[in-house]
Amino acid sequence: MRFTRRLARAAQPDVELRTVETADSLTGVLAPRGWTDARVEAWLDWAETVAPFTCAGDADGAALLAGGPARFAAQLAARAAAEKILERRPDVLAFEAELTAVMASGAVAFGRSAQAFQAGPALTVADPAFRLVADRFASDCLGRSLAGQAATTLAARLNEVSDAVRRCEGDAAACADPAGNPALARTAHRARLAGADDAAIADAIALGLAGEDSGSVRVETPPQPLLLAIASAESVDPAATLAWRTGQVVLARDVATAEALRNGAAGPHAAVNAFLLADADDLTAAVRVAGLALKLSTGDGETPRLTLAGVAERLMAAGLAWSSPDARAQAAAVWSTVAAAARTLDAETPGLPALLIAPFDDPDLSLKLGGVSLGAAPCGGVVVHAETADGEIVPVLSEAALRGLTTLGADLDAARRHALGAGNLEDAPGIGHADLHALGLTDHEITAAESRLAFVRTLPQAFTPAVIGAGFVCDVLGAPAEALEDPAFDTLAFAGFDAVQIAAAERHALGAGGLADHDALGADQRAIFAAPSLSDRLAMTAAVEAVADAAGITTLALPFDAGLAEARAALAEALAAGVGAVRLQRAAAPLDFALALPEPEAPKAARPETIIEERVVERRVEVEVERARRKLPDRRKGYIQKAAVGGHKVYLHTGEYDDGELGEIFIDMHKEGAAFRSLMNNFAISISIGLQYGVPLDEFVDAFVFTRFEPAGPVTGNDSVKSATSILDYVFRELGVSYLGRDDLANADGEALNADGLGRGKADDDALGFQEEPQPASKFISKGFARGSAPDNLVFLPFGGRKGELSDELQQRAAAVCPACGDLAVIGGVCGACGAS
Repeated sequence: MRFTRRLARAAQPDVELRTVETADSLTGVLAPRGWTDARVEAWLDWAETVAPFTCAGDADGAALLAGGPARFAAQLAARAAAEKILERRPDVLAFEAELTAVMASGAVAFGRSAQAFQAGPALTVADPAFRLVADRFASDCLGRSLAGQAATTLAARLNEVSDAVRRCEGDAAACADPAGNPALARTAHRARLAGADDAAIADAIALGLAGEDSGSVRVETPPQPLLLAIASAESVDPAATLAWRTGQVVLARDVATAEALRNGAAGPHAAVNAFLLADADDLTAAVRVAGLALKLSTGDGETPRLTLAGVAERLMAAGLAWSSPDARAQAAAVWSTVAAAARTLDAETPGLPALLIAPFDDPDLSLKLGGVSLGAAPCGGVVVHAETADGEIVPVLSEAALRGLTTLGADLDAARRHALGAGNLEDAPGIGHADLHALGLTDHEITAAESRLAFVRTLPQAFTPAVIGAGFVCDVLGAPAEALEDPAFDTLAFAGFDAVQIAAAERHALGAGGLADHDALGADQRAIFAAPSLSDRLAMTAAVEAVADAAGITTLALPFDAGLAEARAALAEALAAGVGAVRLQRAAAPLDFALALPEPEAPKAARPETIIEERVVERRVEVEVERARRKLPDRRKGYIQKAAVGGHKVYLHTGEYDDGELGEIFIDMHKEGAAFRSLMNNFAISISIGLQYGVPLDEFVDAFVFTRFEPAGPVTGNDSVKSATSILDYVFRELGVSYLGRDDLANADGEALNADGLGRGKADDDALGFQEEPQPASKFISKGFARGSAPDNLVFLPFGGRKGELSDELQQRAAAVCPACGDLAVIGGVCGACGAS
């Protein structure tokens, strides 16, 4: 067998040093210029599977893509020489150089398939055993899916149990006791409701005591696909039903096709980029070198498979519509050229396995070749995403679309504007610069929004508060602060623009995303860039399979909400078109998918139904109230507590409702860094929002006490809390003591905890010479807040503080205070000042 250098004579690709992230570090690697990071990383993953080997030929490209292509070519060239496939040294060197060149240029990519089907011979749907096999397979798929969901939920709940124990500070026995650790009790109840038994919960508690978590779970992968043969039209409905239920069924048109798919499922495979190799001789040369490489790397029981890539892009570049008969004829001609080259190669290598030419899909191969179509698949789209030098992803017209427009003689700039948009809003209909200026937007906000147009999919995404400024949206446009907390907040809609105006401006700025409706093109020309219909795809697949050695597996994608009727219709249409094998696959459910379920009815009891119904109504009202935000009064009371934690000053401000319930907090640490200070401020805001939406304060207290991070240590300036493990630990200890009466969170000892409830302790009393006299209310009530509503003679008596410490004289004096005017002139039960009794 002879080999000459044809593709290796072409100029070496322009390379650059790229920095890629590996498992444990950043690594520099040589890669062709213009390749995306994802493409380079796919080649590097493949290179790791190639064993070290010394190149026998040229050093050109030896370091390209971590040396993977050069090592792969050197290994196969050595084997070809050892087995006398290539007997002349020049042929060996030429083969090695050609193989390295086609990989380095992105013309050929290799992979290996380990795909296998369910064991046993191909089963026909008409077989009496089909029902039993189908039921078992569907049960297996459903069981794996449900087990995976349940295992993931259970693992998360058990990890919460372990975390509740790990975060607890104090006696280990108390931390592991649900009765003494409220957070543990709540998480244990949630784990039990999720289905965990008490033994698993106990294990999670033990792991928490040891400082460990419960770990993650390994979710079972789907089972191997089930291969079925459809013997008649009557088999379509049961076959489509099973495929719809599982998504793991391959349906072949007959037993022979099914057996051919099973025999060729495992082994090495490769794809040759027909879009890059437009010349027929270059394409034939690439097929020869790729085919020999596949034959040399095929093991026992394996079948080497070769497919074409970029055929759809080649047709678009030639100005042929995918749906046209000319396109199908051109595609069949390209595949025939490849099949003929493979038969010639088989004749030259009788001692090696025969090369199988078939259309098949492999996303990894497509990525290595730059994202081009594979097999008989249509073009991925007119607009693709490219990567800039600094890693940004931006939309551009595909190379195939640009060549197709050039072939048609179309205006490229006009096509770009139509597909990608103008990139600005200067002359946009409805939402132009003048319209935005009229709303109060300055050039600063407009420029900020327009700078994001290249990186967003919708126009409202360029006008989010994070882009144009939350302060501007609130102060100028008048949006309430709570509205900005909604991720779906639409600034343009809030500003008064309707859906029609937004859509028109979006079309102007971001483009149509394609050329199928470009008015500058004729109807036949627009069809070149239009997405093909299902019937067009099936017709192209049948045309390709007619000249290939074997059929591929055509995936028919169905939307998530497609029913059995749609699945059966798609399968019937595929069989009628002559497609060899199909696989029905429904899309995954949307992330926000949820059924609109009504509230369940309350169970009826034998005893008084009216009482039970009233209780249900009360519960529903409570749920509605919890969902509403309870706004604080505009003028509200609270207190300010200054303290120092570990030497770091912290000011805690509280705001209360009229009934004294806590509604907001602010945490100020003026001497700390800007990042930490801002983090604490925003944390306080989030706690305040939670309180106003009805989250009980004790939930926050249980969650954040005992948290440990710096600053931490002794607390000064607070008469109840004398040490804290973190700022958050101090804050929620103080709130728990002050608002919940949680004296168990106060860690002051001795005289320090001897507070009188009005902010004064015994030590302070002694230092100030406090003589147990009534104190004026102005010491404890803000004069500005009261605005004169508190009488000047209003006093607080000292017995409101420490209990059991009043002298007999003071008790008698306290009994003589007039409840009407506050005067101390009560004699014989009658006030000498106001006459009240």
